[in-house]
Amino acid sequence: MLTQGIKKLFPFLILVLCAFQLFGQNESNHSTVYMLRAYEDDDYFNDIGMGTDKAYTSGEQLNLFYNLNHKPGFFLDKILPKAGDSSINTYSLGLMQMMYTPDYLTTSYYVYNDYSYAGADFAKHSLYSYNPKKKYDLQTELVLGIMGPSSFAGTAQHWLHTVLQDTAIPNGWGNQYRNAVLANINFTIEKEIVSNKGFQAIGRAQISAGTMFDAIELGTSIYIGKMNPYFNGFMGHFSNSYTDKCYNKIQLYIMLKAAGQYVRYSAMIQGGMFSPQPMVKTIIVSGQSKETVYVEKPKQEIENFVGIAEYGPVITYKHWAASWTQTYSTPVLKNVYSYIYGNMSIYYSW
Repeated sequence: MLTQGIKKLFPFLILVLCAFQLFGQNESNHSTVYMLRAYEDDDYFNDIGMGTDKAYTSGEQLNLFYNLNHKPGFFLDKILPKAGDSSINTYSLGLMQMMYTPDYLTTSYYVYNDYSYAGADFAKHSLYSYNPKKKYDLQTELVLGIMGPSSFAGTAQHWLHTVLQDTAIPNGWGNQYRNAVLANINFTIEKEIVSNKGFQAIGRAQISAGTMFDAIELGTSIYIGKMNPYFNGFMGHFSNSYTDKCYNKIQLYIMLKAAGQYVRYSAMIQGGMFSPQPMVKTIIVSGQSKETVYVEKPKQEIENFVGIAEYGPVITYKHWAASWTQTYSTPVLKNVYSYIYGNMSIYYSW
């Protein structure tokens, strides 16, 4: 499911593709390759048959990945860290909308002791640099966007529920966090632990810093099945459009990930770093009477230690690929529930 606003971004990405044909980059020996991904996080996608609409409830994303046979033309790409002279470098442009909501959607009043309404739109520019000889990679992601009413996340969710004829119309977006600028850098390093035929284990460390999310993450990823060598480039995970004989025409494998996070700050949970708390609609009960008033939203306390588990299958055939994953997260807000969400992604490369 893609919101109406996200659907309108397809022409923009096509224009970006044309532009980057002029500025392209890649120091590898592969031919020019592009890949488009349509990506949907949704907590309704639940493998235990209990779809929900709460916490991290939705995230729509479009990405254009590209390996070009030129050296970098964009000034940022010249300074982003690469995994050595023999690295295979994949660049990415992405646009995303994401949202959090409380468990009880239909009330227009602020819901205490739950995740708050929060929405954000942002653009991402990334470099995935893989070293096939030394079996490691460096991933750098730059994020710039806005959260709050200007993201129109509430409008998008209301529209979607109306189209789906869902009776649980989200009426509490008037209590969402205020507008705030989001700017982040996320840096990841991965290193091979062990690799045998049909089995690859990868160690992973990530640091995130900025006005959107500040955290350190350590984890392990395991891949089981028929797949291309992990460190032979990001494209090879979801694409078979290379001409190299070592690449499989068909891939079918299972991904398993486990990670722990130490989180210092999350704008989507706590509000903008430099923004005041919003005024929220609530009820004051006095004797037999009730009065609707607006009060300053109570500050949210996050859990500093968060555990994440993710798993799911990936299948590729020639230019097409699809993945379906489930992510389980321990609570990211103090004294509030953990949550589950699924992801469905479709890839096309050329």
